[in-house]
Amino acid sequence: MVLGKLIHHRNRSRLRYRKQVHLHAVKDLKRRFVMLASVVAAHSVAMVYFEDLDWWQAFWLTMTSASTTGYGDISAATFWGQFTTIVLIYGLGITLLAQIASDYVEIRLMRKEMKIKGRLEWSDMQDHLLIINTPTTNTERYLSLLVQQVCNTPGIDDVPIQILTPKFPEGLPETLRAQGVVHHTGDATTPGMLNSAGVANAKFIVILSPDSLDAHSDSLVFDVLHRIKEIGTQAFILAEAIDDANRERFRQSGAKAVIRPIRAYPEMLVRSLVAPGTEQVLEDLFRYQGDHTVRINVSLYNVRWADVVTELIQRDFGTAIGFEDTMGKIITHPKSSEFISLNALILLIGEDQLSPSVEQVQQMFLENAR
Repeated sequence: MVLGKLIHHRNRSRLRYRKQVHLHAVKDLKRRFVMLASVVAAHSVAMVYFEDLDWWQAFWLTMTSASTTGYGDISAATFWGQFTTIVLIYGLGITLLAQIASDYVEIRLMRKEMKIKGRLEWSDMQDHLLIINTPTTNTERYLSLLVQQVCNTPGIDDVPIQILTPKFPEGLPETLRAQGVVHHTGDATTPGMLNSAGVANAKFIVILSPDSLDAHSDSLVFDVLHRIKEIGTQAFILAEAIDDANRERFRQSGAKAVIRPIRAYPEMLVRSLVAPGTEQVLEDLFRYQGDHTVRINVSLYNVRWADVVTELIQRDFGTAIGFEDTMGKIITHPKSSEFISLNALILLIGEDQLSPSVEQVQQMFLENAR
């Protein structure tokens, strides 16, 4: 018997704490609304029966009493009418109304906190940019630069942005929230987390490498790609790869574009979203293998830019992309008909091309002058 009492007491204690935890749950709020509606209906019926009021007057008296407004234009005059008002309105109605108001405010505050901390699903988000994972170092700075670049790029400047990451359990930095960015707290490799982030409804998906110095990050990116492929999406998927050997695996897993993690230049990532393929050109400019840029310190005077570009291409010397003028200023993409004077040429050279010498470039224009 003593054991039974202890168990009963323990269950009551658990029930008490459970009720405290769920006191302001949505289902409790709905239940109180039903109870309040029942009290209002019962009191209105009583006022019709005891006070000989019509239905509208009875309802009006009930609501002014429950809200403690008390206009005084109508009031209960009979004993049973007053007694019913004391029991139903003063004893139950006002208390229920106060609890409903308190619960509603608290639920709103809880929902706001959950949104800030990324614990709600953004189920209504459509055609958004979903960023999966965040860099382990300088996270806020990189994301701020990336979001700013997205907001400044025509075509995607108004696309909603959501970040799926466990990095900000207490909420995104104010600099990101001010840009309208939302986030979902969680690991993309956790079952169901990608669905919560709206992968199927996204327009763009960017899978960042958590650690740009750790080759194991490629395994995490590959896992996320595989999970997205299982869910299915029409989004343009961009993935970061540390090891070039994994590029083809990523593409076979659904990535439309694959780039290296270059944290100082998020512009490269954004350009690949609006102009797929440009990421390959931009990446090559950062290394000597493949296409690369060279500077030829050659002086030319009063030549047309179109002739410079055409002659270099025809002789397989590369593609002129800019020059340094006689004042030392770097000029890129001048008008083709413009006559220029320069101290140096900047060329884009292919992997199988040899950089031309100063003498070759000078000789080329001497021949044209003849």
